[in-house]
Amino acid sequence: MNTANFDNWSADLEKVWDLKTEDDSKKFSDLIYSLHGDEGISYLYKLIDSVKLKEDFGLYESIYNAIWAFPPNIVAQTLAKRLPSFQKRIGKYDQVFRFYLPISTNIDLLKVFIEEAKQWTASEKRTAFAAIKNWSVEDKKWEDILAQLGKPVSKSKEDPIPEYWDESWKTRLEEVREKEGEFSFNGLFWKKGKKAWLEDLDFLLEVLTLNHGKHWRQVDNITNPLWFYAKTTVYPTFLKKLKQLPIEKQTKILENIKRVNKRKHKFLQEEISGS
Repeated sequence: MNTANFDNWSADLEKVWDLKTEDDSKKFSDLIYSLHGDEGISYLYKLIDSVKLKEDFGLYESIYNAIWAFPPNIVAQTLAKRLPSFQKRIGKYDQVFRFYLPISTNIDLLKVFIEEAKQWTASEKRTAFAAIKNWSVEDKKWEDILAQLGKPVSKSKEDPIPEYWDESWKTRLEEVREKEGEFSFNGLFWKKGKKAWLEDLDFLLEVLTLNHGKHWRQVDNITNPLWFYAKTTVYPTFLKKLKQLPIEKQTKILENIKRVNKRKHKFLQEEISGS
């Protein structure tokens, strides 16, 4: 496919980038794969503009590959320049973060990104910082990048273990808090079968009421089974117990979950409100 004429290639892409039909999807894919990464900055801008849909139809992986086929430093600079507008246009559908993944793990690309980010206006900074703060929930490296951009994330203090807890509960949480690693809390729950899972629910709810300092992201990990393999066996009882808690504890749990996963929080709020 001829990509020498940007206007023609761009017009053809716009005709099909809403992916309304199978033919549109095929044409879109052909246009994306026709690029080699040496076509010029206008093509790179257009690739970013082509990310339009709320859902991933499998073609966004091809856009990612096409974008990162261009010289990496140029890509990092362009993605920094376009982050505020990119985020405003499609960010709430979680389609932006994936395109920035290589930047946080490459020192040279990160330097280029940060240098370009210095050009953001005050309004652009607010939009970009909000996006990066959301990314930092999933990837701590973006928390460090925010600090380099002059917008450090406030650290969460670790709550003490309540004195009224059973001694076995205290020991279990103390042990995992001493460990390092983003999955150090994984061994706290879900190691046995349904009977043990149900018996542990009171402990799980108590753990969810606490702030865990440097381990705060792990609230997402330890609640994941409730939406996956324990959804039918344990989740209904979890929800019932959550509803029965005093409002103060219920609020703390919902706030801690919201911090790591807004979708889970919204789902729980709807479940509680619908009761």
